[in-house]
Amino acid sequence: PFIFTTCLDDNEKQLREVFRNCDDVLFRPFWAGETQALLVYLYELTDMALLNNDVLQTLMVRDGRPPSALTLENLLNNLVTIASLRTTDKVSEAVEATMAGAAILVVDGLAEIIILKATKYVKRSVEEAKTETVARGPHDAFTETLTDNLALIRRRSKDPNIKVRVVQLGARSKTDLAIVYSANIVKPGLVAEVERRLNRIKLDHITLSAQIEEFIIDHPWSPFPQTHVTERPETLVVSIYEGRVALILDNTPYAFIVPCTLSSMIQSTDDFTIQPVIASLVRFSRYVSAFLGVFLPSIYIAIVSYNPGMMPTSLAITVAELRARTPYPAVMEVIIMEIILELFQEAVLRMPQKIAPAASIVGGFVIGTTIVQAGIVNALLVVAIAGTAIASYTMPSYNLGLALRWLRIPMILLTAILGFYGMVLGYLVIVVYMCSLRSFGESFIGGLFDITLFEDMQDKLVRLPMTWMSSRPKIFGSQNRTRMGDQNGQS
Repeated sequence: PFIFTTCLDDNEKQLREVFRNCDDVLFRPFWAGETQALLVYLYELTDMALLNNDVLQTLMVRDGRPPSALTLENLLNNLVTIASLRTTDKVSEAVEATMAGAAILVVDGLAEIIILKATKYVKRSVEEAKTETVARGPHDAFTETLTDNLALIRRRSKDPNIKVRVVQLGARSKTDLAIVYSANIVKPGLVAEVERRLNRIKLDHITLSAQIEEFIIDHPWSPFPQTHVTERPETLVVSIYEGRVALILDNTPYAFIVPCTLSSMIQSTDDFTIQPVIASLVRFSRYVSAFLGVFLPSIYIAIVSYNPGMMPTSLAITVAELRARTPYPAVMEVIIMEIILELFQEAVLRMPQKIAPAASIVGGFVIGTTIVQAGIVNALLVVAIAGTAIASYTMPSYNLGLALRWLRIPMILLTAILGFYGMVLGYLVIVVYMCSLRSFGESFIGGLFDITLFEDMQDKLVRLPMTWMSSRPKIFGSQNRTRMGDQNGQS
């Protein structure tokens, strides 16, 4: 609640009041010739070598000669040699810049403050992806530093049509968020819609990208992810060239892409590093795995409890003998195994990495051997639950795998009540719901049942050779659908 004046002492007094009890904010007074000046910076986030070489050494007396006249024009054009700087007369802007790692230069006789871009982040180096591993694709992944993430994107595409717009979210945290898109490809109005939804966020601090997701999605109570979360730069660049928009939040290594469809989350970078016929088989197997990850326990309950005649006679006799030694009905067995499986998965995920392998051995021994020998469940159910877990692990998207885990619960209950009829009813409800679900106006199911989008099938259930995929997906409404350009690279 003050304004900068031409008196350095007044400005310093007010700034010290603003940064009271902030011991990491340092004040460096010095003489620039016969004029007093002051540097204010955040010690942990400021490049001290840059300030020493490009500010202090150029402004302080050298060889007995004071610097030239300290006018604002002379400071900006001749004396201060830092590449990135700007001026302001707003206190709030100067304070925010200081807390973001910039330094501010206050000179006696000037009512304007010079903001010096001298930020030095404590950051993690670029490493391999943790949740989206690939066999033959690139091995660099996003980090928690926004500038590094944008560099990874620019490194993969030198296209000036890829635009980056940085906005700040959080009334107090002032967290940077980059909106990345291709100006001549993105669907008209999509960027404006993204910005409109971002403007609805009224939080005092933003620390995780999931906070933003819950504000911009259409159905916050849906178990299905409505943004495609990724930590792989090449996935983001490919999505941008399909006509979608990417959002990258500072301080988090995950970007999210909108609109989001089921087929985009089923795809993996490895699909484009192997032969198309093999990639098609692998991708189709993921759809089968998604089905088994939801319905395999329900199939077990329906067959064992309602329709044992569907099994071969020898298998039915074996299952009957196994079931005779277990005291619980089939649905109770499944619920017990699901609880143990969920506890085991959470334990392995939360435990320190040093002892996680030991927990895996203990869990495998308990689930695979002891629980069967104790007569609590039968061996066939252990096989079914293990197959269910493996099927859900095949999903390239971690959030989609979580959705499959959640959907198993209502399917088990429906099948326990109505048998196969309940399972089929649940399947129809899920399909209808997925068809009605929208992500920024686009169907979550990705137009699998839309005959007008039949040409998009070239990269959905299967993957055709790259020479056949000459157009971008129609569902995303890109301005320019031609993927293959002429010899000059224009499309």
